[in-house]
Amino acid sequence: MHGLDHSIVALCLGAIAICIVSAIDFHAPFQTADIRYAVMRDRYYFAVVGYVMIAVVFYFFVAILMSHGVELLVAIPATIAFMVLAPHLPLLGWVIDFLRRMMQTLARYPQAVETVIVAIARSPISVTERAAPELQRELAGYGVPAGLIEKALNDDNQVLAVGAASMIKQVASLHTSFVELRENKRFARFFRARKAAFDEMEKQYRRMLRRSARALLLTEDITVSDVDAVELVLEISDFIVEECEDLRVAYQRRLAEATLSVVDRRDSRTELISSFGYQTVLPQPLPFAPLVIIFVLDFLVSVLPLFFMNLTKNYEVGSLTGGLSSAAHAVALTISIFFAIYPKASTNFARPSLYALPWRSYVVFGALSYLAGNAVLWITYSTIPIAPGWLASSHPLAASSLLSLVFLTNTLVLSILLDVRLRADALDYHEARLRDGATHAVVMACAMLCLLIGFTLVSRHFGLNMPYISWLVYGGIVALFGLLGFVMGYLVPSTAEAYIEANKLIRKSSALNGNRLEWAAPVSQPSTQVRT
Repeated sequence: MHGLDHSIVALCLGAIAICIVSAIDFHAPFQTADIRYAVMRDRYYFAVVGYVMIAVVFYFFVAILMSHGVELLVAIPATIAFMVLAPHLPLLGWVIDFLRRMMQTLARYPQAVETVIVAIARSPISVTERAAPELQRELAGYGVPAGLIEKALNDDNQVLAVGAASMIKQVASLHTSFVELRENKRFARFFRARKAAFDEMEKQYRRMLRRSARALLLTEDITVSDVDAVELVLEISDFIVEECEDLRVAYQRRLAEATLSVVDRRDSRTELISSFGYQTVLPQPLPFAPLVIIFVLDFLVSVLPLFFMNLTKNYEVGSLTGGLSSAAHAVALTISIFFAIYPKASTNFARPSLYALPWRSYVVFGALSYLAGNAVLWITYSTIPIAPGWLASSHPLAASSLLSLVFLTNTLVLSILLDVRLRADALDYHEARLRDGATHAVVMACAMLCLLIGFTLVSRHFGLNMPYISWLVYGGIVALFGLLGFVMGYLVPSTAEAYIEANKLIRKSSALNGNRLEWAAPVSQPSTQVRT
């Protein structure tokens, strides 16, 4: 490693260690498989990478802060030790636990698997053809006569009530479907990861068959009157239903986990569930691709002007400072998009009515966007080394407060554009994308122009001078943020509208079939059910 600074090598090795530790810590207090196989694969890795990135950025911040008092080679192991101990400290432990829960929620754990379980449980099921032969073979092995088994499964209330016969056939159907699924190599890793759960379900399945066989044999051994025979049928049916209920729920959970964690496409997930006999619809997942595109683009837009600025030493921006500040800006901008979309997808408070836009929600979520962005930038400017000529060096709160107006503007404009689309109730989600993009491009360009003027005025107020930058560079900065605004306006409102409207259509369609699907309705809106 000749030619490399030892402190840089140590810093990078420490970052690798933090990556490993934080990736493991992401799953606390659950097992790794509990989260990995309960959410969609892309969302799982997105959330893990996000959590790791936050930990690494925090590691760099703390290491740089500690290096001001001691050498970096001493600060690095001290920082690693601090970060390992941080989750166990009273206040920091609470903060890290909150952040971990938020990132697990970003992966939609446990919401994703619980949503699919509800959709499966409340959907009609057609028992597969393999169920009856499976029960005939297994119950006959415990000495139950074939004729008695056939009567019990006839749905005529002679040996078992219709509900009990249906329940035991459903369980057998699910069991045989999983036996067949094991032969698919695509699911081999899933079955290995969930081996303990499937072994336990196999024990429950054998116990259910054994106890059901004993209960059925009682009907031959006991001679009772017709009135008592009805009571006996009900008692045995209740017993079998109790034996089957927990097992059916366990099978439904494993099916939901396999659907989410192994299958990537929504139509393929529906096809897998249908192969188990369920006729259901799944919610439209909110895509992450636009957020990733915008995050990367904002980072590049923030970094690119630095290559064209010929700054003096008093305003010099190092690669570390430029990279971290740009990453912080991209994170804050992504948060502002979140506050524009998620409230409308989860609650009616942020949705428009037929006659008005939700102005109160603009105030609430715009303020939250501003405060969150301000916090991210203030922490960044307070910890990274910044040249003394910049406002953020001596007055980080003033700089972050000024820059955060961009996030407030972004949340408000995206919210309004999305609300206009929702009120139009159009089915072509690609329509008016150019209009939205152009509108947001103009707003972001104007916001950046005002921000540059504001920075000049505020810097002079604190006795600072802005560095000499050519008008061409200033124009390029405004144009780049206009481009960023166009991409956000083009992608975000239409994508969010498609997500919200798709789930609305699913909810209405399910209501017509008499199925209640709470996951397709906002929290503040009661689920729909057709009375029969």
